[in-house]
Amino acid sequence: MPTLGDLATLVGAEVQGDPCYAITAVAPLASAGPGDIAFLSDGRLRHLLAESKAGAVILSPGDAQHFPGRALHTANPYAAYARIMQYFYPAARAPGGVHHSAQIARDVQLDPAACIDAYVVVGAGAVIEADVWLEAGVFVGAEVHIGRGTHLYPGVKIYARCEIGPRCVIHAGAVIGGDGFGFAEENGVYLKIPHIGRVRIGADVEIGANSCIDRGALEDTYIGDGVKIDNLVQIGHNVVVGAHTVIAGQTGIAGSTRLGRHCRVGGQVGINGHIDIADHTAIAGRSSVVHHVRQAGVYSSVLPAQENRRWRRTVARIDDLDGLFRRVKRLEQAAGQGIQASREHTDSD
Repeated sequence: MPTLGDLATLVGAEVQGDPCYAITAVAPLASAGPGDIAFLSDGRLRHLLAESKAGAVILSPGDAQHFPGRALHTANPYAAYARIMQYFYPAARAPGGVHHSAQIARDVQLDPAACIDAYVVVGAGAVIEADVWLEAGVFVGAEVHIGRGTHLYPGVKIYARCEIGPRCVIHAGAVIGGDGFGFAEENGVYLKIPHIGRVRIGADVEIGANSCIDRGALEDTYIGDGVKIDNLVQIGHNVVVGAHTVIAGQTGIAGSTRLGRHCRVGGQVGINGHIDIADHTAIAGRSSVVHHVRQAGVYSSVLPAQENRRWRRTVARIDDLDGLFRRVKRLEQAAGQGIQASREHTDSD
C-alpha cells in the first residue's frame, strides 16, 4: 500500500502533511473517502475542497491555500493524477501463448512472447513482435508489421502491408488500411482508383473504437508518434497527422490533409481535403475547416444552440445576407460616385 510520500516521489510533487499517510485508491473529489486521493485541476471546482473527505488531494501550489489537509503540490495536477491512476490500475498484461483456434500463416514471424487469442487471423509474411496482444477476432493482413507491446482489442482489422508502431493501443472495431474514397467520374459512371499506399502508425498511438484510417492512394497515410484518436473518427487517404496531436470523436479528415504536431481537434469537426493545418492549432468542437490554417491559434465555427424562435430569425437573416450585401455595395458605389463628382466639381472651380 503506497504512502503519500511514495506517490509524491512517483510524480515529482511536494508533500503537504504526513508523508507516511497510506493511500488505497483514487476517487473523485466530491466522493473520495479517507483512504482515497483525489485531484483538482479545474478552478471552477475549487469550492468542493472545503467539503471533500479525501485523504489527500493533488493540486497546484496556487490552490494549496484553499485546502489545509494532506496534499501533493504539482504544477500539473491532471498529469500527476494520470500517473497515479496508472500506478493503481496498470493496464492488463497479455496472458501469453497462441489459442488453438487462431489461424497463423506459416511464414509469419511471431515472437514467442506475443499473445494470440481465439479466432485471430494473421496473414502471410506478417511480423508480430514481442509482447503484442491480439485479442479475439483480430484480423492482421499479409505483410503487416506490428511493433513490440502493441495491444489490439477484439475485432480490429489491419489490412495488408500496414505498419503499427510499438506500444500502440487500438480499440475494438477499428479498421486500419481500408481503401480511401477515391473514384474518377466518366460519363456519369464512377471508376474506382486502386489504393496502393499503406497506413503507417508511429509509437505510443491510441485509436478509439470503430475509427477508420484509410490507406494512401499512391503514398502512405501517416499517424505520428503519440497521437491519440477518439472513437468514430474517419481519417482519409494520404492524411498526415503530426506527433502528439489529439482528435476527439466523430471528427472527419478528408484526404491529403496535413494536420500539424501538438494540435487539438474537438468532437464532430469536419476538415476539408488538401489543406495544411499549423502545429499547435486548436479546433473547437463541431467546427468546419475548409481553408489552410497557417497560424497556430484557437479556431471555431458553427452557431451554438439558441431558443427556437431566435434561431429561426437568425437563419432568416442569414438567408438575406446576399441581398443585404448587394444593397450595401450599391450604396457604396453611389457614395463613391457622389464623392468623385464632388471632387470633379471642386477641381473645375
